[in-house]
Amino acid sequence: MYRTLHRSLRRALAFCVAALAWQGAAAQSDCRSPAPECVEVGKLHLSVSLGAGTRTNPVHGRSDIPLVIIPHVSYYGKRFFIENLELGFTLYETPANTFNLIAAPGYDRVFFVSRDLQNILIPEVGGTLLLPQSFLDRAGMEYDAQALVRQERRTTYMVGPEWGFSYGRFVGQVNALWEFTGEHDGYEVRAALAAPLLQSKSSLVASAGMTWKSAALVRYYYGIERVYEPGSALNPFLKLGYSVPLSSRVTFSAFAHYEYLDEAVARSPIVSDHGVATVFAGLVFRIL
Repeated sequence: MYRTLHRSLRRALAFCVAALAWQGAAAQSDCRSPAPECVEVGKLHLSVSLGAGTRTNPVHGRSDIPLVIIPHVSYYGKRFFIENLELGFTLYETPANTFNLIAAPGYDRVFFVSRDLQNILIPEVGGTLLLPQSFLDRAGMEYDAQALVRQERRTTYMVGPEWGFSYGRFVGQVNALWEFTGEHDGYEVRAALAAPLLQSKSSLVASAGMTWKSAALVRYYYGIERVYEPGSALNPFLKLGYSVPLSSRVTFSAFAHYEYLDEAVARSPIVSDHGVATVFAGLVFRIL
């Protein structure tokens, strides 16, 4: 038995390397034979991408993150599914709509901790994180800049409902997540829409979406006590992805992704850029 998955959307929603497939199960139906858009129910799937790329790091003083090896693990049962670090359970589904309950890791920590699980197999990048002295001068306060920006940001997990849908050539996804690991108790809403621009032997998919982050979440990562207390943030993104199969087990894949950072994030004294750009090109090898 096989199930249809809107893989283009799943990759469109990704903000981190291992989570290029940030997704839940979108509209699903049975497939009668294996196909690129189908996965076999009850079977573990493992692939690895080898290539070259980078993700820019907007945090002041941190190096950009190289993309060389990107593993991908997934498993889909009749209801339960795993997609890299995301867990999910399908509550209800029709040919055009799917409702899931998912748990996914918080994303922003990847910019501060190079060994975060969402930076799997990416070499540790160096760089001293310094709080601009000009900001401290304007604030009229004396701080240990290194201590401020190196405050611990623990791994967090978020849980909530997810709706996946399809309409004609479009697939979409919306979820609302709450941080339940007790670090900041913030909220996040993610939404995206994707459509194929080219669909033959090769595939070219355009995606657009946004992530809304509550003030508690933004403060946890980008705020500084008594210096900078940001509010909520709305970060839109665009993505273009291309793939073409070279054999039954090898596919060439490339994508470019840009996320614009809301003023609440970009104005933080520990942030030096207004956006995050991610590009990658390489070969995807299917192992299982």
